[in-house]
This record gives sequence, C-alpha cells and structure tokens, in this order.
Amino acid sequence: MANYYTDQPEIAFHLEHPLMKRIVELKERNYADKDKYDDAPVNYEDAIENYKRILDITGDVAANIIEPNSEAVDLEGPHLIDNRMHYASKTYENLDATRKAGLWGVSMPRQYGGLNLPNVVFSMLSEMISSADGGFQNIWSLQSCIDTLYEFGNDEQRAKYIPRICNGETMSMDLTEPDAGSDLQRVMLKATFDEKENCWRLNGVKRFITNGDSDIHLVLARSEEARTTVADCLCLSTTSATEVLMCAI
Repeated sequence: MANYYTDQPEIAFHLEHPLMKRIVELKERNYADKDKYDDAPVNYEDAIENYKRILDITGDVAANIIEPNSEAVDLEGPHLIDNRMHYASKTYENLDATRKAGLWGVSMPRQYGGLNLPNVVFSMLSEMISSADGGFQNIWSLQSCIDTLYEFGNDEQRAKYIPRICNGETMSMDLTEPDAGSDLQRVMLKATFDEKENCWRLNGVKRFITNGDSDIHLVLARSEEARTTVADCLCLSTTSATEVLMCAI
C-alpha cells in the first residue's frame, strides 16, 4: 500500500537535523508532560518515534484517501447551496479522514487536545498532504491560525477555541483587502471597541479570503491608527455558522 512518508525517505531527513534535539526539548519543555498525559514522550528518542508514527499515519491518509479523491474534488469543486459555500463531497471525506486520524490542532498543547508537534514536523505533514492535494492542504494547514490565539489570547479564549480546532473545525486568516492586498502594514479595516455592548465593531472590507467559509475566522484589523504590531486577539462575534476572532494591529 502506498504511503507518502515511507515512499519518500527524503522527508525523514528533517528528523536527523543536528538542531532537532534542541527543538524537541523546547517544544516538550524538557518533557514536562510525561507524568500528565499517556501520549507524552519521556525523552528525545520517544518523541522522535512518536513523530514517525504520526508521519506514517499522515502518509497513509495522504496516499490512499486524499490523493485518490483529488480529481473528483477538482471536477466538482466548491459550490453555493442556499447562499452558503459547500465543499466538494470528497473534500468532506478528506476532512473526516484527517479528523479520525487526529491530525488537527497538531501544534497545540496537549491540555487542549493537541499533539504538541514542533513546526518542523507540522511542515513535514503539510508537505505530504500538499503532494496529495494542494487545495486540501490549504484548508487543512490553516489550522495553524490558532497559533495566534494561543500566543496572544487570554485563558478563557484559549479554552473556548483551541479544543474546537483540535477536534477538526476549520479556520481562515482574513487578511487581504482591495487596496492592501496581503500587505499587513497597509490593512485599513477599522476595529472599534463598543463599551456598551462589550464587543468589537468592524468597518471596512476584506476580500479574497482563503477558506472564507470556515468555522472560525482570524480577522486582522487596525484598532489604532499608528499601531503596526500584533497586540492581542479577541473574540468579536458569532455569525450564523461562523466564529470570528479579531487580531488588532
């Protein structure tokens, strides 16, 4: 049976990099989770074996589910039903397969249901899924937008949103604007906090959003005229089927 990991030995090269041991020590915080979680590695060798198992599972899913579905996905394509975007039917099969394989929330800590993988391993997984279907890789890899919430959100927001991504809900990063393209510094979408309603109000336009009908949106907006760095990540509102997060710049 084909496997995009074992059939492409060059991918495993990254696990042999001299810096990998230090990367794992930092990600695992010197293996602090080993007494809390059964799946947490106890040392470097255990961590590498764990990564290899996850890579093998991903290689199997990529080669035997995602790639065979790719032509049908291209032929059917996403489409509107009752003014909502629906993926091609085989895309839903891909989502189901990756969820059952536990390939969501891969970079998130175990306390939220994540796999706590280093970015180098996430990139290896992403490369295999991209080889099988570049379009689906875009949908799947956007889960990494949750990293922004993890870094800049508060504990309440982390507890609310991160487990949802670990369970396979999809994300998008709403960056592009008509007059700014994907240039973050030129973003003009204005975010103003409504003290009375305790929420953020957005005034402006976003356009060409990849996976724009996702379950959770990370929206980049400008909360102060002169600010040019990411400051915080806040929940804005809930639309009919979509949660919206705001990242102020």
